[in-house]
Amino acid sequence: MKNKSIKSLSGRDFLPFLFFLLVSCCLWLMLTLNQDYETDIRFSVSVKGVPDDVKISSQDQEVLVRVRDRGTTLMNYKLGSFLPISVNYSEFMNKKGRLLLSAEMLQKNIKKQLSSSTTFLAFSPDTLIYYTQESATRFPVALNGVFKPARQYALGNVLLAPDSVWLFAPLQVADSIKQIYTQRIERNELRDTLVVTLPLDIPGSVNSCTPSEVTITVPVYPYTQKSFRLPVHAVDFPDTYKLRTFPSQVQVMFNVSMDKYNRVSADEFEVGVSYIDVFDSESTTVAVKLLRAPSYATDVVVVPSDVEYIIEK
Repeated sequence: MKNKSIKSLSGRDFLPFLFFLLVSCCLWLMLTLNQDYETDIRFSVSVKGVPDDVKISSQDQEVLVRVRDRGTTLMNYKLGSFLPISVNYSEFMNKKGRLLLSAEMLQKNIKKQLSSSTTFLAFSPDTLIYYTQESATRFPVALNGVFKPARQYALGNVLLAPDSVWLFAPLQVADSIKQIYTQRIERNELRDTLVVTLPLDIPGSVNSCTPSEVTITVPVYPYTQKSFRLPVHAVDFPDTYKLRTFPSQVQVMFNVSMDKYNRVSADEFEVGVSYIDVFDSESTTVAVKLLRAPSYATDVVVVPSDVEYIIEK
């Protein structure tokens, strides 16, 4: 009996069945869409006519509108698109450096794009506030992070772009802020230059920050070896004594990062023998001391480390 029903449905009776099913679905859809429903519609807001010397905290924002209407009307809204709400800077700018857009003004602009049968239920937010440069303060950006190079590598100067940002905040709040920090970052064993975009750690009392993130660049350079031949100086010797060393010059070997390889010079190093080390000494050799070296030179070695000497009056 079951097989017979399946056979009948798959034969010549199938097309009429499909037709009536389609008609039923259309009738159900029409009845359903003819009822009232609620939905949310998003409208973007764009500020026009902003002077070149004025900075606005946010050029574009959105308004979420809750509306009620028949299902057919709401379906047309969902399938279609809406023009942005365009407002002119000069019309809504007040003397306190704020651009205020009220719910009444927004609703008036939105109604132009909706059917007269549509009922407005709610706005979110009900008021848009843009803070302009006249109410903003520029603050430097400080990096909150730790970077460590791998062995035989060195870090260059960290760069932040931009190095300062605009904060839109009440005056009493701005007065309590000295700088804006990035969010915490830590990287170890660096072997290549690091470039990363970091959000800023913006205090909750700040209305807006432009921009809200910065790009940091951490240069990483490999170390290479370099050396200079330097004369051995006499240190703290009386004027009546003269020091002679054999050899009279020694080699100073050190590691330096590639970015400073061509900048480092022999004038930044000094080696010598101290009078206190040879006074009343019975040895014929004395240690050569490294008296001066730049901080970026590492693993400095003096060769030879000891020299023979004689003291002449």
